[in-house]
Amino acid sequence: MPLTKYCFKNAVNAFFEMPRENARAILPAHLQPMEIRHGEAVLAITAFDFADSMVGPYAEIFLAVIVPPLVRPGEPMPKSAFYPFMLATSTQAARDHAIERWHLPHHMKNVSVDFEESNKRMSVRVHEAGVPILDFAISPHTWVDADDLYQSFMHTQADRFKVNVHMKGRFTEHEEETGELMLYDHPMCDKLHINDIAVYPFREMWMQNGVQTFEELESI
Repeated sequence: MPLTKYCFKNAVNAFFEMPRENARAILPAHLQPMEIRHGEAVLAITAFDFADSMVGPYAEIFLAVIVPPLVRPGEPMPKSAFYPFMLATSTQAARDHAIERWHLPHHMKNVSVDFEESNKRMSVRVHEAGVPILDFAISPHTWVDADDLYQSFMHTQADRFKVNVHMKGRFTEHEEETGELMLYDHPMCDKLHINDIAVYPFREMWMQNGVQTFEELESI
């Protein structure tokens, strides 16, 4: 499979503390949650505004647990490793593509992902036909040009997979806890203990006008 590229206007990401027990219940047996301190794992929420892809423009939201990366001698260290446990997109074509190619679990209805940039702040509102799913917001810090490596882990009933993902674009990151999160009672959030998720992110990341590049899918 050749490299697969997705061009985006915005990729908005925040890390939130969640109970280790909640994260452990979400993960398959072969993965363990990354803990930022004893008993506290990490929920990652990421929203993409894709301007161009194999299936055209679309918006995407995904929820993931941060896990230790798979590192082999002589290979670069990923910035983070994700286990995405729930995704949603604004188009069926994007959803079908991600399920078939990357084996990613999806909410099977189209959602709206609204991006609003104002006063040096990016707010993201995710809803399904007006029914709220989640809202989160972050703020920028210093902007730099970045080309970072990440990993994503997926699985089916029969197989386990890993893929390297490169994110290249104009990037800002900080741990000033200026953002916020609101989760709603919606099927996308069913695996989360909503009242135990931190409402302020401990890490905020934002990339603009970038390219997300997937390497070949690897069985592990």
